[in-house]
This record gives sequence, structure tokens and C-alpha cells, in this order.
Amino acid sequence: MTRTRRWLLLGALLAFSACSQVEPHAAAAQEADEASPASAAPERVETQRVAPGTIRTTMAASGSIRARRETAIGAEVGGRLAELFVDVGDSVEDGQPLFRIDPEPYEMALAEARAGLALARAESENAAQEAERVRKLVAQRAASEQHFDQLRTAASVARARVAQMEARLARSKRDLECTQVTAPYAGSIVERLAHEGSMAGPEPIVVLQETGALELVLAIPEAWPAPVRVGDAVRLNVEGLAQPLETRIERVSDRVDSETRTYEVRGPVQDPSRTLKAGSYVRADVVLESIESTPIVARSALRMRDGRNYVFRVRGDTVEQVPVRIGLANAEQVQILSGIESGSEVVIGEAVERMQDGQHIETAANVSAARREAAP
Repeated sequence: MTRTRRWLLLGALLAFSACSQVEPHAAAAQEADEASPASAAPERVETQRVAPGTIRTTMAASGSIRARRETAIGAEVGGRLAELFVDVGDSVEDGQPLFRIDPEPYEMALAEARAGLALARAESENAAQEAERVRKLVAQRAASEQHFDQLRTAASVARARVAQMEARLARSKRDLECTQVTAPYAGSIVERLAHEGSMAGPEPIVVLQETGALELVLAIPEAWPAPVRVGDAVRLNVEGLAQPLETRIERVSDRVDSETRTYEVRGPVQDPSRTLKAGSYVRADVVLESIESTPIVARSALRMRDGRNYVFRVRGDTVEQVPVRIGLANAEQVQILSGIESGSEVVIGEAVERMQDGQHIETAANVSAARREAAP
């Protein structure tokens, strides 16, 4: 082979190699361009305007039934427990005797106070008469002013002693009355903590629970998407009751428990069957309602990726993927707490699962406009 032919053959091989390297790059660029959302054919989608409104949903919570009032009752005065008139399970009326402390020491103290008061009054009267007698002598210059001042002071002391003994008498009467302890309200005895013969004092002897006045106590997780408010409806499911009970939240605690991260809510419970008891466990469905000005959107507008929620906001003929924080939700709607505002247009429906950030879309409104322009 001549030198010229060899050079020609080498040139042809180099040219072929260059072409083979360029073509794959061009093909890859073309494939990437075809896969780009911006270059893909527009997808026809359904959209919705985010608008303010309300949303209602039900959330489950657990709790217990408690008495509205439960009082551990002890004695105001100390002494031997002479009589106990009630036992566990007894129903009592307001003012009904519950137990009695031995009254004898207090009867003796009362008699002593009465005698002391009588003595003090007699001494006061005598001191007053003596001061009056000397006052007249002073006027006749038959006694000294100094002696009169002493008697007048003694009379004042005697009057003060009378007041002191009157207070002691009143206290002795009250102590004697307190030896018999009565129910502060109608209720039932749920606990008995002492027996006759034991020494009583401020420590509880019986525990009284108010009759028929029950309330629901729920522990609400702090992480719930919406706070429980006074007036929220609650449906109670109680073991042993055929039908659920209805109530509403009456009180909401302002404190979150640092250990359980829950806060307490309460509501009255009316049980016509009178079978519900304090301490019963209950399952509750709390009906929550968002504030009227909260942005609401169809639930189908949401897409979850990597544990976060997104919507696709319409920007002309493309979409923008926007992260959002949601609140209450039900089967049809969801509350938007942050991310997009009322008035924004978002994609809804099945197309949301296929959307990509920046993808071209064609909404129903755009299709109608295009048809009107094409019409003769």
C-alpha cells in the first residue's frame, strides 16, 4: 500500500471515530430535553381556588368520669370518735350527720366558759361601781384624782375581761357544735377511713361524693392540629352503656403537663340510667371546628413526599411545588395553616400524584379559551 493510500485510510478512521463520539452526546441531550417537565406536553388538570371557610372533623381521645365534687371530711375538733353514722355506699342528704366526736370534754369547756363569763361580769360591775363612788368623792375633794384614775383603769380592765370571756364562751359553743359533723351537700359515701374509738382530728374520716353530678375529664395531646375549645361537642362511648352520651366541653386547662404533653378538658355528664360511676374509663370523639377565616382546600390537592405535605400552585401554564403545613382534615377537605394563602389556585384530583415542579399544564379554563379563539 502506497503512503498516500495509508494517509487517506487513517483520515477516514479518525472521522468515523469523531462521529461516533458526538452522536451519543446529542442523543442523551435530546432524551433529557424530552424528559424535562417544561418540554413535555401540557397535562390537562383540574384546579381549585384556596378559600377561607370552616372544616369540621372528629378526633379520638380517652379519659375518665369523675364526680364534680368529692370531699375528704375530717373533724374540726380533736377527740375520740364516738359514733359513725354512715358507711360506704350510703346516700346522705345535705346537712345529714356523718359522725360525732365525744362531746363530753367540750361540754365541760363550755360550762367553764359560762362560769368564767359570769365571774368576769361580776368583777366588772363591782369595779365600775367603785370607780363611780370615788368619782363622787373627788368632786367633793374627799378623794385624790390619782386614786380615781387607778379605779377607772381597773374598771376598763374588768370590761375587757368580760369581752374575752364572751369570746371564749362563743368558741366553746362552736367547738361543741363541731363535735357532730354533717354532710356539706347531698351525695354518697365512697370511702370510710376510721372506726369508732379511734382518735379523730383533721385527717379524713369519710369521703363524700356529690350525687348525680359527674363530669368528663379528657387528656388532650398538645400536638393535636387544633386546640379544643369551650363549647366543642363530645360523644362518649362507655363500657356497659348501650348508647353513647353527648356533652360539650365546659372548661379547658391553661396548663400542659410537662411529662405527658397533654392538657386537661372537662365537661358535664348526664346519665339518665344512673349506671355510670366515677372512675369509669371512657373513649370520646371530640368534634373540632376550624376558625372561619382559615384557608381550606380539597384534600386531593395534597401530596406527601418524605414526610412533608405539598400542593402544586398554578403559575400561568406551569405549576410550582409548595410545602404546606396542615391542620384539621376530613375525607373531603383540609385546613392550611401556612404555605399558601387564600386566593391561590392549586391542582386537585388524580393528576396531583403525577405532577412535577415546573410542569406545563392546561386547565379547563385555558382549554375553553383556546377553543373560543380557534372558532371562526
